[in-house]
Amino acid sequence: MMNKMYKNLRFRSKIIVIFGIMFFFTTAISGFSYYQYTSHDIEENFRVSAESVLAQIVDTLDMRLGVIRQRAQGMLTNYTFVVSFSDYLNNPNDLNLIKTMGTVSSFLKDLETGENLLHSSFIYTDKGEFDNFVRMRNWQFQFKESEYYSSYIGGPGKAIQWFPTQTDQIFQDTDEIIPCVRRFSVEGYKGSLYLILQLKAKELEHILAGKYEFFDKILILDQEGNTIIGSEGIDAAKLMKLAQKEGEKGAVITSDYEYEGNTYLVTCNRLTENGWQIFGLKSRESLLGSLQSLRNVILETMGVIFFVGVAAILLLSHQLTNSLRKLEKRMSLVEKGDFNTRFFYPYKDEVGSLAKSFNYMIGEIQNLVKKQEETIEELKWERDHAAEVQKQKRKAELRALQAQINPHFLYNTLNAITWQAADQGAKEISILSNSLGKFFRISLSKGAEIISLKEEIEHVSSYLDIQRIRYHSKLNYQIDVDEQWLDLRVIKLILQPLAENSIYHGIKEKQGTGLIRIYEEPCSGEAEKILKLIVWDNGAGIPEDKLKILNETLKKGVTDRLEGYGIYNVNERLRLFYGENYGLQFESVEGQWTKAMLTLPVTDGEVDSCIGS
Repeated sequence: MMNKMYKNLRFRSKIIVIFGIMFFFTTAISGFSYYQYTSHDIEENFRVSAESVLAQIVDTLDMRLGVIRQRAQGMLTNYTFVVSFSDYLNNPNDLNLIKTMGTVSSFLKDLETGENLLHSSFIYTDKGEFDNFVRMRNWQFQFKESEYYSSYIGGPGKAIQWFPTQTDQIFQDTDEIIPCVRRFSVEGYKGSLYLILQLKAKELEHILAGKYEFFDKILILDQEGNTIIGSEGIDAAKLMKLAQKEGEKGAVITSDYEYEGNTYLVTCNRLTENGWQIFGLKSRESLLGSLQSLRNVILETMGVIFFVGVAAILLLSHQLTNSLRKLEKRMSLVEKGDFNTRFFYPYKDEVGSLAKSFNYMIGEIQNLVKKQEETIEELKWERDHAAEVQKQKRKAELRALQAQINPHFLYNTLNAITWQAADQGAKEISILSNSLGKFFRISLSKGAEIISLKEEIEHVSSYLDIQRIRYHSKLNYQIDVDEQWLDLRVIKLILQPLAENSIYHGIKEKQGTGLIRIYEEPCSGEAEKILKLIVWDNGAGIPEDKLKILNETLKKGVTDRLEGYGIYNVNERLRLFYGENYGLQFESVEGQWTKAMLTLPVTDGEVDSCIGS
């Protein structure tokens, strides 16, 4: 299909299409290659920079967590602190408790003051609980019922346990904290002691806040994949798997991560102090956003080059195809019937050869057209002559078919008159004679082939009156045709043969009184209005197989002289006069009834005339 469309293009269009395709692919491939190279270079630079930024974050957090760890270690090994705890735990009394509470409170205050990242501290022992009295305690908090204590039950575990970000449980506030539980011991005391250090989640976020200009999202996960700090909705488990997959390549990874319909470049590093993993996420769209201007420049350059190239190609194609366009105009004149036109071209190139062939072809066409016109005139005369002959032939056939009906019925009627005269007397003979007179009057119609439907109904009524006298009470008839159709013009003698057929092939073969009904059924065809005249009887009916053969024969227009000549005569006359789409068809139920249906065309003028009358 595309090949055919291309071949149908003009030369100028073909040149422009070829140039456009070459330009498009050349520029597109160059622009795409440059874009890919630039985007790869930006991603590589980001990877190096991300590694450096994340390393700075890790160094900062490791240093500050290390300071907290060292200060806590220093406090727990301080001689005064240890002696105070040892005296109380080994000899718990009120005096030692007061001394220990003062000493521990002082040490915890110094510990919290030295590092802003530290939110609060708390020490639990079997002999009591200690803090620095700065914050209000939550007295409902029970250390041995908390997750802090349960993490040490069932095994030795690690001395230091980190927990995910949560609301403060130990003190009466709603601050978000990050708990770190450290188990320690005092010489001379066998029980376990626990130091709980709680970090400020907001301070940790503040440390990371300055890095959001470089990363779109930053996430800190502990070793179990729990979120310490980070954006909600990010699939932490997926990031952990990504870190495990890329872990062999080093501390930093760069990979694609799908989140909320965007693709992110992920960088990861691990804290040595507590095993936390820090993930930095950068949207590929925001990273490569600077390339948007580059894409615009490439598109603008492509547009300028394209329009300049098209202008050059149009100028060149005009020079090459100008002569061909002139030849094309001469051909257009020939298409409109001007065979006197010629194309003169002074040069002997390819266009000159075309001009010579064109002029020769036009001369030959002029000669052929002249001969064709002479032949057409002869054919017209032969056509008109054949049409007139065919018209006369059809009129002769109609008259011949019309004439064949009269002798047959005349014989039957005269026979009926003779029989009735012998049996019933002069009155009925008078009726028969009157009806017969009307019958013949309408049959002759002064030689007219077309009569009104009213006259055709009067004709069949006369026939049925004659037959009703003949058959006495064995025959009745009804005619129910609306008056609006009585002025409709039809060919004559189309109803009487059907009524005759109903008597001799239907009612005559039936026991009891027979009934013939004649009525109309108006309907619409595809192109014009149609009137159906129905002749119905309650006679013996037609067997189904015979009915099928009868209708097929009528549809084909075949005359079967052995199966009732009258109905085939009517059908053939209708087809000859109105056309093959009209004629006669039968419906019947054997032993019950038979319906003969005449199909006639009705023009709009005839309908208006009938209704108006």
